[in-house]
Amino acid sequence: MSATKIIFVETRTEEKRALLCRWAERFYEKGNKVQILTDSTMAARHLDELLWTFSQGSFVPHRIISPPPPKDITEPVVITTADLQLEKYDVLMADGPVDLASMKRYRMVVHFVPLDDREKRQESRLLWQSAKQKGFQLQHVPYPTNTKPV
Repeated sequence: MSATKIIFVETRTEEKRALLCRWAERFYEKGNKVQILTDSTMAARHLDELLWTFSQGSFVPHRIISPPPPKDITEPVVITTADLQLEKYDVLMADGPVDLASMKRYRMVVHFVPLDDREKRQESRLLWQSAKQKGFQLQHVPYPTNTKPV
């Protein structure tokens, strides 16, 4: 398996989840299986609702998965509150903290850099440096971006 690619996407805190939904939709449209990792049940429920409502003509089949993961997952997009290793899910979208060891299991990871949160922005810088040292492929998407997600 080639090195995991981490895409660092700059955003504002209030825009992050809507942007996450657009990226998830784009990956879904390209045929990728996407796991969205959140840090709480409330965040998972919020994203569940947003994936239904963020865009008028959009439909992203998804569901919330709790440990232990069921064997019959058919949805192309799943939301988890735990770092679950799911077979055939090749894209991870980080709505919460994820360590590099977990990121290695995916072909691609989307990490959001909140420009208006100094502490989280610094954590993102440290993640970039550590990922670079460990040989991850890195991409920076500045804010605002006029291009569609990859």
